[in-house]
Amino acid sequence: MNHKGIDTEALHDFLIPRLDPALQGFSTLYRLTQRETEILILSVVHGLSNREISEKCVISEKTVKNHLANIMNKIGIRSMRKLFSLLLYHVLSSHEKSSR
Repeated sequence: MNHKGIDTEALHDFLIPRLDPALQGFSTLYRLTQRETEILILSVVHGLSNREISEKCVISEKTVKNHLANIMNKIGIRSMRKLFSLLLYHVLSSHEKSSR
């Protein structure tokens, strides 16, 4: 639980199973590799820093940056903020379509 009283573990356990199909759809749409998808999830969904991702994946921080740059190039964007926004839009759109 964090300092604002939000049970982040429970939130994570609730969200991740619901995000998985949407994330796979996003990865397929933009032809992301399995590693790029993993980096995307760790960065955008879990909020890990490049250093934390590099430690978790046992790769260099430069390699993490290269993966993120490749993701953004494939999508045609230039910022992590835009990446987060597009992913969120895709997840929400996917959820809306599946609940109809």
